[in-house]
Amino acid sequence: MSSLPPKSQLRNKATPFRNRQEFKRRRLNELANTEFESWAKESFEIAMKMAYRNDGRIGGPRAGNNDCAMVAAAPVLPVGYVVSASRIADRRMILAGYRLANLLMRLLGN
Repeated sequence: MSSLPPKSQLRNKATPFRNRQEFKRRRLNELANTEFESWAKESFEIAMKMAYRNDGRIGGPRAGNNDCAMVAAAPVLPVGYVVSASRIADRRMILAGYRLANLLMRLLGN
């Protein structure tokens, strides 16, 4: 038996995302870029700006040490961080879906 949810459950979860105006294909300027490497760079830049707070490296190891025991205490996340991170994650997920669909259509000739 598969532990995956039935198609109807997946569709029910995906539909609200697809219906959001900011996620309409025509509004996603990033879709103009079709290079895999640039997609990775987009994600890297977002991670550095948002997750690592402009290279502040929240909770990073002290003095470049890779020993987890030497991790500096992480500061409390700023107000709005979770909301902002969720919006970014939602957008990246939608972009990934469109990009995968574009790639499959290109490969299958549709």
